[in-house]
Amino acid sequence: MKITVTVIKADVGGIGGHTRPSDGLINAVRNLVKPQVRKDGKGLLIDSYIGYCGDDIHIVMTHTKGVNNSQVHGLAWRAFEAATRVAKSEGLYGAGQDLLKDSFSGNVKGMGPGVAEMTFEERPNEAFTIYAADKTEPGAFNYPFYRMFVDTLSNTGLIVNQNLAKGVRITVMDVEKGKIATLNMWEDKPTLEAALMYPGRYVVSTVSTKDNQPILAASTDRLHNIAGTYVGKDDPICIVRTQKDFPATEEAGSAFNNPHLVAGNTRGSHHMPLMPVKINSPASINYAIPIVSALVFSMHNGVLTGPVDGFGSVDWDYVRNIAMKRAIAIRSQGFVHPATLVPDELEYGVGYRARMSVLWSRMRPIPGASPNVKQHGQKPNQVNKQQQKQGQRPQNQQRPQGQRPGQKPQQGNRPQQNNKPQQGQRPQQQGNRPQQGQRPGQKPQQGNRPQHGQQRPQGQRPPQQGQRPQQKQQQGNRPQQGQRPPQGQKPQQNQQRPQGQRPPQQPKPQTAPNTQVKSESKSTEVKVKKPRAPRKKKTDTTATKPAESTVSTTPKTETST
Repeated sequence: MKITVTVIKADVGGIGGHTRPSDGLINAVRNLVKPQVRKDGKGLLIDSYIGYCGDDIHIVMTHTKGVNNSQVHGLAWRAFEAATRVAKSEGLYGAGQDLLKDSFSGNVKGMGPGVAEMTFEERPNEAFTIYAADKTEPGAFNYPFYRMFVDTLSNTGLIVNQNLAKGVRITVMDVEKGKIATLNMWEDKPTLEAALMYPGRYVVSTVSTKDNQPILAASTDRLHNIAGTYVGKDDPICIVRTQKDFPATEEAGSAFNNPHLVAGNTRGSHHMPLMPVKINSPASINYAIPIVSALVFSMHNGVLTGPVDGFGSVDWDYVRNIAMKRAIAIRSQGFVHPATLVPDELEYGVGYRARMSVLWSRMRPIPGASPNVKQHGQKPNQVNKQQQKQGQRPQNQQRPQGQRPGQKPQQGNRPQQNNKPQQGQRPQQQGNRPQQGQRPGQKPQQGNRPQHGQQRPQGQRPPQQGQRPQQKQQQGNRPQQGQRPPQGQKPQQNQQRPQGQRPPQQPKPQTAPNTQVKSESKSTEVKVKKPRAPRKKKTDTTATKPAESTVSTTPKTETST
Protein backbone atom coordinates (compact mmCIF):
# COMPACT_ATOMS: atom_id res chain seq x y z
CA MET A 1 0.00 0.00 0.00
CA LYS A 2 1.41 3.38 -1.01
CA ILE A 3 1.20 5.94 1.74
CA THR A 4 2.05 9.66 1.66
CA VAL A 5 3.39 11.28 4.81
CA THR A 6 3.02 15.08 4.80
CA VAL A 7 4.39 17.41 7.49
CA ILE A 8 3.53 21.13 7.34
CA LYS A 9 4.64 23.66 9.98
CA ALA A 10 4.16 27.41 10.54
CA ASP A 11 4.65 30.14 13.12
CA VAL A 12 1.34 31.95 13.58
CA GLY A 13 1.83 33.46 17.04
CA GLY A 14 3.61 33.04 20.39
CA ILE A 15 3.01 33.89 24.01
CA GLY A 16 4.99 36.97 25.05
CA GLY A 17 7.29 36.70 22.03
CA HIS A 18 8.75 33.83 20.04
CA THR A 19 8.30 31.24 22.78
CA ARG A 20 5.50 28.74 22.13
CA PRO A 21 1.95 28.73 20.71
CA SER A 22 -0.93 29.01 23.14
CA ASP A 23 -3.29 26.14 23.84
CA GLY A 24 -5.95 28.11 21.98
CA LEU A 25 -3.85 27.99 18.82
CA ILE A 26 -3.23 24.24 19.17
CA ASN A 27 -6.93 23.56 19.65
CA ALA A 28 -7.87 25.73 16.66
CA VAL A 29 -5.63 23.66 14.40
CA ARG A 30 -6.79 20.37 15.89
CA ASN A 31 -10.48 21.27 15.44
CA LEU A 32 -10.00 21.61 11.68
CA VAL A 33 -7.69 18.64 11.10
CA LYS A 34 -9.17 15.91 13.27
CA PRO A 35 -12.59 15.81 11.53
CA GLN A 36 -10.79 14.83 8.31
CA VAL A 37 -9.59 11.59 9.96
CA ARG A 38 -12.26 8.92 9.64
CA LYS A 39 -12.00 5.19 10.25
CA ASP A 40 -14.46 4.39 7.45
CA GLY A 41 -12.02 5.78 4.92
CA LYS A 42 -14.30 8.61 3.83
CA GLY A 43 -12.12 11.31 5.29
CA LEU A 44 -9.30 13.19 3.61
CA LEU A 45 -6.69 11.80 5.99
CA ILE A 46 -5.84 8.39 7.40
CA ASP A 47 -4.23 9.76 10.55
CA SER A 48 -2.68 12.93 11.97
CA TYR A 49 -0.62 14.34 14.80
CA ILE A 50 -0.35 17.98 15.98
CA GLY A 51 2.47 19.34 18.13
CA TYR A 52 4.96 22.20 18.31
CA CYS A 53 8.65 23.00 18.61
CA GLY A 54 9.31 26.47 19.96
CA ASP A 55 6.69 28.78 18.47
CA ASP A 56 6.10 26.60 15.38
CA ILE A 57 3.05 24.34 15.07
CA HIS A 58 3.56 21.21 12.97
CA ILE A 59 0.82 19.02 11.47
CA VAL A 60 1.69 15.40 10.63
CA MET A 61 -0.77 13.82 8.16
CA THR A 62 -0.94 10.40 6.45
CA HIS A 63 -3.06 9.89 3.35
CA THR A 64 -3.15 8.37 -0.15
CA LYS A 65 -3.48 11.60 -2.17
CA GLY A 66 0.19 11.89 -3.08
CA VAL A 67 2.55 14.82 -2.65
CA ASN A 68 1.58 18.43 -3.41
CA ASN A 69 -2.10 17.59 -3.08
CA SER A 70 -4.17 20.78 -3.04
CA GLN A 71 -6.78 19.33 -0.67
CA VAL A 72 -4.22 18.30 1.94
CA HIS A 73 -2.27 21.54 1.63
CA GLY A 74 -5.50 23.55 1.68
CA LEU A 75 -6.54 21.84 4.93
CA ALA A 76 -3.29 22.88 6.61
CA TRP A 77 -3.62 26.43 5.28
CA ARG A 78 -7.14 26.82 6.63
CA ALA A 79 -6.00 25.42 10.00
CA PHE A 80 -3.24 28.02 10.25
CA GLU A 81 -5.64 30.76 9.26
CA ALA A 82 -7.98 29.70 12.09
CA ALA A 83 -5.05 29.72 14.51
CA THR A 84 -4.09 33.19 13.31
CA ARG A 85 -7.53 34.53 14.18
CA VAL A 86 -7.18 33.07 17.66
CA ALA A 87 -3.68 34.55 18.00
CA LYS A 88 -5.01 37.99 17.15
CA SER A 89 -7.88 37.64 19.61
CA GLU A 90 -5.40 36.61 22.32
CA GLY A 91 -2.92 39.33 21.46
CA LEU A 92 -0.11 36.87 20.73
CA TYR A 93 3.12 38.11 19.25
CA GLY A 94 3.67 37.56 15.52
CA ALA A 95 0.10 36.51 14.72
CA GLY A 96 0.03 34.89 11.27
CA GLN A 97 3.73 35.62 10.82
CA ASP A 98 4.49 32.76 8.42
CA LEU A 99 1.39 33.23 6.26
CA LEU A 100 2.98 35.45 3.67
CA LYS A 101 0.16 35.33 1.13
CA ASP A 102 -3.36 36.61 1.45
CA SER A 103 -5.10 33.62 -0.09
CA PHE A 104 -4.34 29.95 -0.75
CA SER A 105 -3.22 29.12 -4.31
CA GLY A 106 -3.27 25.30 -4.22
CA ASN A 107 0.09 24.62 -2.56
CA VAL A 108 1.59 26.07 0.60
CA LYS A 109 5.12 25.83 -0.81
CA GLY A 110 6.36 29.34 -1.44
CA MET A 111 3.64 30.81 0.77
CA GLY A 112 5.48 30.72 4.08
CA PRO A 113 4.81 27.39 5.84
CA GLY A 114 7.51 24.72 5.64
CA VAL A 115 6.65 21.42 3.91
CA ALA A 116 8.28 17.97 3.91
CA GLU A 117 6.48 15.00 2.36
CA MET A 118 7.14 11.72 0.56
CA THR A 119 5.19 8.84 -0.96
CA PHE A 120 6.45 5.26 -0.57
CA GLU A 121 5.38 1.67 -0.48
CA GLU A 122 4.71 1.00 3.18
CA ARG A 123 6.78 -1.77 4.77
CA PRO A 124 5.17 -4.26 7.18
CA ASN A 125 6.78 -2.41 10.11
CA GLU A 126 7.29 1.11 8.78
CA ALA A 127 9.44 3.35 10.99
CA PHE A 128 10.34 7.00 10.54
CA THR A 129 11.41 9.99 12.61
CA ILE A 130 10.39 13.62 12.16
CA TYR A 131 12.93 16.25 13.17
CA ALA A 132 11.45 19.70 13.80
CA ALA A 133 13.70 22.71 14.44
CA ASP A 134 13.14 26.29 15.55
CA LYS A 135 15.20 29.51 15.45
CA THR A 136 17.38 28.36 12.57
CA GLU A 137 17.46 27.80 8.80
CA PRO A 138 17.14 24.74 6.49
CA GLY A 139 20.93 24.45 6.16
CA ALA A 140 21.08 23.51 9.86
CA PHE A 141 20.25 19.92 8.84
CA ASN A 142 23.17 19.61 6.39
CA TYR A 143 25.68 18.43 8.97
CA PRO A 144 23.46 15.76 10.60
CA PHE A 145 22.40 14.51 7.16
CA TYR A 146 26.05 14.21 6.16
CA ARG A 147 26.76 12.14 9.26
CA MET A 148 23.78 9.87 8.52
CA PHE A 149 24.52 9.08 4.87
CA VAL A 150 28.19 9.88 4.16
CA ASP A 151 30.32 9.79 7.32
CA THR A 152 31.27 6.20 8.17
CA LEU A 153 32.88 7.38 11.43
CA SER A 154 29.44 8.48 12.61
CA ASN A 155 27.39 5.69 11.01
CA THR A 156 28.90 2.22 10.82
CA GLY A 157 25.79 1.11 8.94
CA LEU A 158 27.30 2.72 5.85
CA ILE A 159 29.87 -0.11 5.99
CA VAL A 160 27.98 -3.17 7.21
CA ASN A 161 24.60 -2.45 5.60
CA GLN A 162 24.96 -3.73 2.04
CA ASN A 163 22.29 -1.42 0.67
CA LEU A 164 23.76 1.71 2.26
CA ALA A 165 27.30 0.65 1.36
CA LYS A 166 26.38 1.07 -2.31
CA GLY A 167 25.85 4.75 -1.66
CA VAL A 168 22.79 6.98 -1.91
CA ARG A 169 21.52 9.76 -4.17
CA ILE A 170 21.40 13.18 -2.53
CA THR A 171 19.52 16.11 -4.04
CA VAL A 172 21.04 19.51 -3.22
CA MET A 173 19.03 22.67 -3.72
CA ASP A 174 20.36 26.14 -4.38
CA VAL A 175 17.82 28.06 -2.31
CA GLU A 176 18.94 31.40 -3.75
CA LYS A 177 18.52 30.39 -7.41
CA GLY A 178 15.78 27.78 -6.95
CA LYS A 179 17.70 25.00 -8.72
CA ILE A 180 18.51 21.40 -7.75
CA ALA A 181 21.30 18.93 -8.51
CA THR A 182 21.49 15.18 -7.87
CA LEU A 183 24.77 13.83 -6.50
CA ASN A 184 25.66 10.14 -6.33
CA MET A 185 27.66 8.64 -3.51
CA TRP A 186 30.37 7.77 -3.51
CA GLU A 187 31.76 9.32 -6.69
CA ASP A 188 30.31 12.79 -5.95
CA LYS A 189 31.38 12.90 -2.31
CA PRO A 190 33.89 15.79 -2.74
CA THR A 191 31.31 17.83 -4.67
CA LEU A 192 28.73 17.30 -1.94
CA GLU A 193 31.21 18.36 0.71
CA ALA A 194 32.04 21.52 -1.23
CA ALA A 195 28.34 22.42 -1.44
CA LEU A 196 27.67 21.75 2.25
CA MET A 197 30.39 24.23 3.19
CA TYR A 198 27.80 26.96 2.51
CA PRO A 199 24.59 25.90 4.34
CA GLY A 200 23.06 29.33 3.83
CA ARG A 201 22.67 28.60 0.13
CA TYR A 202 23.03 24.88 -0.60
CA VAL A 203 20.62 22.62 1.28
CA VAL A 204 20.00 18.87 1.23
CA SER A 205 16.46 18.41 -0.09
CA THR A 206 15.98 14.64 -0.56
CA VAL A 207 17.88 11.37 -0.13
CA SER A 208 17.07 8.06 -1.82
CA THR A 209 18.71 4.69 -2.43
CA LYS A 210 20.25 3.66 -5.74
CA ASP A 211 17.07 1.61 -6.44
CA ASN A 212 14.90 4.75 -5.92
CA GLN A 213 13.54 4.06 -2.45
CA PRO A 214 12.91 7.42 -0.72
CA ILE A 215 14.66 7.82 2.61
CA LEU A 216 14.55 11.54 3.47
CA ALA A 217 12.61 14.67 2.59
CA ALA A 218 13.23 18.12 4.10
CA SER A 219 11.74 21.60 3.84
CA THR A 220 13.93 24.09 1.98
CA ASP A 221 11.97 27.35 1.74
CA ARG A 222 13.65 30.53 2.92
CA LEU A 223 11.13 33.09 4.13
CA HIS A 224 13.18 36.19 3.30
CA ASN A 225 13.36 35.01 -0.33
CA ILE A 226 9.55 34.88 -0.40
CA ALA A 227 8.69 38.03 1.53
CA GLY A 228 11.68 40.10 0.40
CA THR A 229 12.46 41.06 4.00
CA TYR A 230 12.99 39.39 7.36
CA VAL A 231 9.84 37.82 8.79
CA GLY A 232 11.44 35.20 11.05
CA LYS A 233 13.73 32.21 10.61
CA ASP A 234 12.73 29.38 8.32
CA ASP A 235 12.53 26.72 11.07
CA PRO A 236 13.06 23.56 8.97
CA ILE A 237 11.38 20.19 9.35
CA CYS A 238 12.18 16.78 7.81
CA ILE A 239 11.13 13.13 7.57
CA VAL A 240 13.71 10.31 7.79
CA ARG A 241 12.75 6.68 7.21
CA THR A 242 14.75 4.26 9.40
CA GLN A 243 15.63 0.57 9.89
CA LYS A 244 16.21 -2.30 7.41
CA ASP A 245 17.79 -0.85 4.25
CA PHE A 246 17.94 2.62 5.79
CA PRO A 247 19.92 4.05 8.72
CA ALA A 248 18.86 2.68 12.10
CA THR A 249 16.78 4.96 14.29
CA GLU A 250 19.72 5.31 16.67
CA GLU A 251 22.16 6.03 13.83
CA ALA A 252 19.95 8.82 12.59
CA GLY A 253 19.35 10.25 16.06
CA SER A 254 23.01 10.18 17.11
CA ALA A 255 23.83 12.50 14.19
CA PHE A 256 22.51 15.30 16.45
CA ASN A 257 24.69 14.49 19.49
CA ASN A 258 27.37 17.02 18.50
CA PRO A 259 25.72 20.44 18.80
CA HIS A 260 27.14 22.17 15.73
CA LEU A 261 26.97 25.89 15.06
CA VAL A 262 24.11 27.06 12.86
CA ALA A 263 22.68 30.38 11.76
CA GLY A 264 19.83 31.59 13.94
CA ASN A 265 19.41 32.81 17.50
CA THR A 266 17.57 35.97 18.51
CA ARG A 267 16.91 38.19 15.44
CA GLY A 268 18.33 35.34 13.36
CA SER A 269 21.71 37.05 13.04
CA HIS A 270 24.11 34.95 15.12
CA HIS A 271 25.85 31.59 15.04
CA MET A 272 24.75 29.31 17.85
CA PRO A 273 24.81 25.53 18.51
CA LEU A 274 21.76 23.42 17.62
CA MET A 275 20.50 21.95 20.91
CA PRO A 276 18.35 18.76 20.98
CA VAL A 277 15.25 19.25 23.18
CA LYS A 278 12.20 17.30 24.25
CA ILE A 279 9.05 17.36 22.14
CA ASN A 280 6.67 20.30 22.67
CA SER A 281 9.44 22.42 24.23
CA PRO A 282 9.21 26.21 24.17
CA ALA A 283 12.06 28.31 22.79
CA SER A 284 14.52 29.47 25.43
CA ILE A 285 14.71 33.13 26.37
CA ASN A 286 18.47 32.67 26.88
CA TYR A 287 19.17 34.31 23.51
CA ALA A 288 16.73 31.81 21.95
CA ILE A 289 19.28 29.08 21.26
CA PRO A 290 18.35 27.06 18.12
CA ILE A 291 16.56 23.84 19.09
CA VAL A 292 15.51 20.57 17.44
CA SER A 293 13.11 17.84 18.59
CA ALA A 294 12.71 14.22 17.41
CA LEU A 295 9.31 12.52 16.97
CA VAL A 296 9.73 8.75 16.48
CA PHE A 297 6.74 6.98 14.81
CA SER A 298 5.70 3.56 13.69
CA MET A 299 3.02 3.21 11.02
CA HIS A 300 0.83 0.45 9.61
CA ASN A 301 -1.72 1.01 6.85
CA GLY A 302 -1.22 4.73 7.37
CA VAL A 303 -2.18 4.62 11.06
CA LEU A 304 0.39 6.22 13.36
CA THR A 305 1.72 4.85 16.63
CA GLY A 306 3.62 7.33 18.75
CA PRO A 307 5.43 9.56 18.85
CA VAL A 308 8.25 8.62 21.16
CA ASP A 309 10.34 11.56 22.36
CA GLY A 310 13.66 10.82 20.68
CA PHE A 311 15.63 13.38 22.69
CA GLY A 312 13.77 12.88 25.98
CA SER A 313 16.10 10.36 27.66
CA VAL A 314 18.59 11.43 30.35
CA ASP A 315 21.68 10.97 28.16
CA TRP A 316 20.56 13.89 26.04
CA ASP A 317 20.79 16.15 29.08
CA TYR A 318 24.57 15.84 28.79
CA VAL A 319 24.39 16.90 25.11
CA ARG A 320 22.21 19.85 26.08
CA ASN A 321 24.87 20.95 28.62
CA ILE A 322 27.50 20.86 25.88
CA ALA A 323 25.26 22.97 23.66
CA MET A 324 24.72 25.55 26.39
CA LYS A 325 28.46 25.85 27.11
CA ARG A 326 29.15 26.43 23.43
CA ALA A 327 26.31 28.92 23.21
CA ILE A 328 27.55 31.00 26.12
CA ALA A 329 31.11 30.94 24.79
CA ILE A 330 30.34 32.21 21.31
CA ARG A 331 27.57 34.57 22.40
CA SER A 332 30.02 36.25 24.78
CA GLN A 333 31.87 37.45 21.68
CA GLY A 334 28.98 39.80 21.06
CA PHE A 335 28.59 41.32 17.61
CA VAL A 336 32.09 40.43 16.38
CA HIS A 337 32.16 37.93 13.51
CA PRO A 338 32.02 34.90 13.46
CA ALA A 339 29.63 35.23 16.40
CA THR A 340 27.38 37.16 14.02
CA LEU A 341 26.57 36.30 10.43
CA VAL A 342 28.22 38.06 7.51
CA PRO A 343 26.34 41.17 6.33
CA ASP A 344 24.80 39.40 3.32
CA GLU A 345 23.23 36.79 5.62
CA LEU A 346 21.95 39.14 8.32
CA GLU A 347 18.19 38.82 8.63
CA TYR A 348 17.93 42.43 9.80
CA GLY A 349 19.99 43.66 6.86
CA VAL A 350 17.94 46.85 6.45
CA GLY A 351 18.90 48.07 9.89
CA TYR A 352 22.53 47.17 9.37
CA ARG A 353 22.70 49.08 6.10
CA ALA A 354 21.11 52.09 7.81
CA ARG A 355 23.95 52.12 10.34
CA MET A 356 26.60 51.65 7.67
CA SER A 357 25.18 54.49 5.57
CA VAL A 358 26.31 56.89 8.29
CA LEU A 359 29.84 55.53 8.00
CA TRP A 360 29.81 55.63 4.20
CA SER A 361 28.62 59.25 4.21
CA ARG A 362 31.68 60.25 6.22
CA MET A 363 34.21 58.42 4.08
CA ARG A 364 36.79 60.74 2.44
CA PRO A 365 39.68 60.01 0.08
CA ILE A 366 43.05 59.44 1.69
CA PRO A 367 45.24 62.59 1.26
CA GLY A 368 47.74 62.10 -1.53
CA ALA A 369 46.14 58.87 -2.74
CA SER A 370 45.58 58.44 -6.46
CA PRO A 371 42.99 56.15 -8.07
CA ASN A 372 45.56 55.17 -10.71
CA VAL A 373 48.11 53.82 -8.25
CA LYS A 374 49.27 50.47 -9.55
CA GLN A 375 51.02 49.36 -6.41
CA HIS A 376 50.70 50.33 -2.80
CA GLY A 377 52.14 53.82 -2.41
CA GLN A 378 53.50 53.95 -5.98
CA LYS A 379 52.45 56.23 -8.83
CA PRO A 380 52.16 55.18 -12.47
CA ASN A 381 55.24 57.14 -13.65
CA GLN A 382 57.29 55.37 -10.99
CA VAL A 383 56.14 52.06 -12.38
CA ASN A 384 57.25 53.08 -15.89
CA LYS A 385 60.64 54.17 -14.62
CA GLN A 386 61.14 50.85 -12.91
CA GLN A 387 60.08 49.03 -16.05
CA GLN A 388 62.61 51.02 -18.09
CA LYS A 389 65.35 50.13 -15.63
CA GLN A 390 64.45 46.46 -16.00
CA GLY A 391 64.43 46.70 -19.79
CA GLN A 392 60.65 46.38 -20.10
CA ARG A 393 58.42 48.47 -22.33
CA PRO A 394 56.49 51.08 -20.28
CA GLN A 395 52.73 50.77 -20.20
CA ASN A 396 50.67 52.70 -22.78
CA GLN A 397 53.82 53.37 -24.85
CA GLN A 398 54.49 52.15 -28.38
CA ARG A 399 57.46 49.85 -28.81
CA PRO A 400 60.06 51.10 -31.32
CA GLN A 401 60.09 49.29 -34.64
CA GLY A 402 62.45 46.33 -34.74
CA GLN A 403 62.69 46.08 -30.96
CA ARG A 404 61.73 42.83 -29.25
CA PRO A 405 59.39 42.70 -26.21
CA GLY A 406 61.29 43.14 -22.96
CA GLN A 407 64.37 44.56 -24.77
CA LYS A 408 65.82 47.77 -23.37
CA PRO A 409 65.29 50.59 -25.87
CA GLN A 410 68.52 51.89 -27.45
CA GLN A 411 69.33 55.43 -26.45
CA GLY A 412 69.48 57.86 -29.31
CA ASN A 413 66.61 56.32 -31.27
CA ARG A 414 64.01 58.75 -32.35
CA PRO A 415 60.67 58.20 -30.55
CA GLN A 416 57.78 56.96 -32.63
CA GLN A 417 54.90 59.21 -33.60
CA ASN A 418 52.36 59.95 -30.86
CA ASN A 419 54.84 58.58 -28.33
CA LYS A 420 55.07 61.37 -25.81
CA PRO A 421 56.91 60.92 -22.53
CA GLN A 422 54.62 60.52 -19.54
CA GLN A 423 54.43 63.04 -16.79
CA GLY A 424 57.45 62.87 -14.51
CA GLN A 425 59.48 60.85 -17.07
CA ARG A 426 62.63 62.22 -18.77
CA PRO A 427 62.27 62.18 -22.57
CA GLN A 428 64.68 60.06 -24.51
CA GLN A 429 67.46 61.80 -26.41
CA GLN A 430 66.27 62.96 -29.79
CA GLY A 431 68.77 61.34 -32.12
CA ASN A 432 72.55 61.52 -32.33
CA ARG A 433 74.47 64.73 -32.83
CA PRO A 434 74.94 65.48 -36.55
CA GLN A 435 78.30 64.38 -37.82
CA GLN A 436 80.90 66.72 -39.23
CA GLY A 437 79.73 68.23 -42.48
CA GLN A 438 76.27 66.70 -42.26
CA ARG A 439 73.44 68.69 -43.77
CA PRO A 440 70.34 69.55 -41.71
CA GLY A 441 67.70 66.81 -42.02
CA GLN A 442 70.19 64.32 -43.42
CA LYS A 443 70.15 60.85 -41.84
CA PRO A 444 73.25 60.47 -39.66
CA GLN A 445 75.83 57.85 -40.53
CA GLN A 446 75.62 55.05 -38.01
CA GLY A 447 78.70 53.53 -36.48
CA ASN A 448 80.43 50.64 -38.17
CA ARG A 449 80.34 47.15 -36.89
CA PRO A 450 83.84 45.92 -36.02
CA GLN A 451 85.26 43.37 -38.43
CA HIS A 452 86.02 39.85 -37.37
CA GLY A 453 89.11 39.92 -35.19
CA GLN A 454 89.05 43.71 -34.98
CA GLN A 455 88.83 45.40 -31.61
CA ARG A 456 85.62 47.37 -30.94
CA PRO A 457 86.31 51.06 -30.25
CA GLN A 458 86.32 51.90 -26.57
CA GLY A 459 83.00 53.21 -25.25
CA GLN A 460 80.96 51.80 -28.17
CA ARG A 461 78.13 49.40 -27.32
CA PRO A 462 77.53 46.21 -29.27
CA PRO A 463 74.37 46.16 -31.42
CA GLN A 464 71.15 45.11 -29.63
CA GLN A 465 69.68 41.69 -30.33
CA GLY A 466 66.86 41.85 -32.87
CA GLN A 467 68.04 45.29 -34.18
CA ARG A 468 69.12 45.82 -37.74
CA PRO A 469 72.90 45.89 -38.17
CA GLN A 470 74.16 49.43 -38.42
CA GLN A 471 75.75 50.69 -41.56
CA LYS A 472 79.47 50.44 -41.78
CA GLN A 473 81.10 53.56 -40.36
CA GLN A 474 83.20 55.49 -42.76
CA GLN A 475 86.75 55.06 -41.60
CA GLY A 476 88.63 58.25 -41.24
CA ASN A 477 85.60 60.17 -39.95
CA ARG A 478 85.95 62.10 -36.81
CA PRO A 479 84.75 59.95 -33.84
CA GLN A 480 81.46 60.98 -32.34
CA GLN A 481 81.24 62.89 -29.09
CA GLY A 482 82.51 60.90 -26.12
CA GLN A 483 84.18 58.25 -28.36
CA ARG A 484 87.97 57.86 -28.55
CA PRO A 485 89.48 56.59 -31.80
CA PRO A 486 91.27 53.29 -31.55
CA GLN A 487 94.89 53.69 -30.56
CA GLY A 488 97.41 52.94 -33.22
CA GLN A 489 94.82 52.81 -36.02
CA LYS A 490 95.30 55.02 -39.04
CA PRO A 491 92.51 56.06 -41.35
CA GLN A 492 92.44 54.20 -44.63
CA GLN A 493 93.43 56.06 -47.73
CA ASN A 494 91.54 56.39 -50.98
CA GLN A 495 88.22 55.70 -49.31
CA GLN A 496 85.09 57.17 -50.76
CA ARG A 497 83.78 60.11 -48.74
CA PRO A 498 80.05 60.31 -48.03
CA GLN A 499 78.19 62.94 -50.00
CA GLY A 500 78.15 66.32 -48.29
CA GLN A 501 80.92 65.40 -45.84
CA ARG A 502 84.22 67.28 -45.78
CA PRO A 503 87.55 65.44 -45.71
CA PRO A 504 88.83 64.67 -42.25
CA GLN A 505 91.48 66.92 -40.76
CA GLN A 506 94.85 65.46 -39.92
CA PRO A 507 95.71 66.18 -36.29
CA LYS A 508 99.19 67.43 -35.48
CA PRO A 509 101.56 65.07 -33.78
CA GLN A 510 101.26 64.92 -30.06
CA THR A 511 104.03 66.60 -28.05
CA ALA A 512 102.86 65.68 -24.54
CA PRO A 513 100.91 62.87 -22.88
CA ASN A 514 98.08 65.21 -21.85
CA THR A 515 95.46 65.94 -24.50
CA GLN A 516 92.40 68.18 -24.34
CA VAL A 517 89.72 68.09 -27.04
CA LYS A 518 87.41 71.09 -27.04
CA SER A 519 83.98 70.94 -28.64
CA GLU A 520 81.64 73.79 -29.40
CA SER A 521 78.35 72.13 -28.26
CA LYS A 522 79.51 70.12 -25.25
CA SER A 523 82.99 69.86 -23.71
CA THR A 524 84.30 66.44 -22.85
CA GLU A 525 87.66 66.11 -21.20
CA VAL A 526 89.57 62.90 -21.64
CA LYS A 527 92.18 62.73 -18.93
CA VAL A 528 95.18 60.47 -19.10
CA LYS A 529 97.09 59.64 -15.98
CA LYS A 530 100.33 61.58 -15.83
CA PRO A 531 103.51 59.60 -15.54
CA ARG A 532 105.86 60.64 -12.80
CA ALA A 533 108.77 62.60 -14.21
CA PRO A 534 111.02 65.52 -13.26
CA ARG A 535 109.24 68.81 -13.21
CA LYS A 536 109.69 70.80 -16.34
CA LYS A 537 107.74 73.00 -18.66
CA LYS A 538 104.69 71.32 -20.16
CA THR A 539 103.49 71.90 -23.66
CA ASP A 540 99.82 71.25 -24.48
CA THR A 541 99.03 69.59 -27.73
CA THR A 542 97.25 71.41 -30.38
CA ALA A 543 93.52 70.91 -30.09
CA THR A 544 91.76 70.64 -33.34
CA LYS A 545 88.42 72.36 -33.37
CA PRO A 546 85.75 70.88 -35.61
CA ALA A 547 85.32 72.75 -38.81
CA GLU A 548 81.82 73.79 -39.68
CA SER A 549 80.36 73.76 -43.16
CA THR A 550 80.29 77.58 -43.37
CA VAL A 551 83.94 78.28 -42.40
CA SER A 552 87.34 77.70 -43.96
CA THR A 553 88.90 74.30 -43.93
CA THR A 554 92.02 75.68 -42.20
CA PRO A 555 91.88 74.41 -38.61
CA LYS A 556 92.28 76.75 -35.70
CA THR A 557 94.81 75.72 -33.13
CA GLU A 558 95.49 76.91 -29.64
CA THR A 559 98.86 76.28 -28.02
CA SER A 560 99.49 77.14 -24.43
CA THR A 561 102.90 77.05 -22.84
